Amino acid sequence: MPIPSSKPFQKQTAKDKAYEQIKDWIVNGTLMPEEKLAEVELAQSIVVSRTPIREALLRLNEEGLVVIAAGKITRVAPIDADNIADLFEPMAVIEGLAANQAASRIDEASFKKLANLEKKYRVSLNSNKLTTILKADRVFHQQILAIADNDYETKFSNQLYNHIYRYELSMIKLLDADHQNFKITTNHEALLKALAEQNSVKASATMTKDWLSTLKKVVSIQELTEASE
Repeated sequence: MPIPSSKPFQKQTAKDKAYEQIKDWIVNGTLMPEEKLAEVELAQSIVVSRTPIREALLRLNEEGLVVIAAGKITRVAPIDADNIADLFEPMAVIEGLAANQAASRIDEASFKKLANLEKKYRVSLNSNKLTTILKADRVFHQQILAIADNDYETKFSNQLYNHIYRYELSMIKLLDADHQNFKITTNHEALLKALAEQNSVKASATMTKDWLSTLKKVVSIQELTEASE
């Protein structure tokens, strides 16, 4: 059959540009929970037409970051603190599986890169800035996902993390930067050891425990915050 002429390659379409920008604004708190989203204002800010804005909002609605109700105003989705386990528990399963696969696929070069990211994470702990620490931790996790090389795991992990990070940011705003009840702890060293040994079972168990321990910590902080109100 005739092959259609190809269009010039574009690094980022207007729809993707709108999606990524609005998503970033929602996740980092620039756009607050339940804030009204006006297509015209968003189009002007991102410098695109209203069509890609509309397409981006539909996609974000499917991902639970935007609420579109028929005949009503489109808003940023609220943060559901009561069901935070619904985010952390599936994340523990997905990234536990990724760690399992990464252990069997890791090579010397990828392990060295992962170890360097762990060092950067340790440096971030000295900054006493929770957002900096969380970002460094996420980069470490993303490298494990990259080693596992499963597009579906990466996609679902990133979608879950967008919601988790929104929640963590909202919680941080309620705490002082040096709040003694919010000390980030991880099992990076144990995880690195399991990966170095190519021990899939141990790597998976360590990653799963890391996420579930974080969930336990987050719930305890949430309870302390509610008790102090």
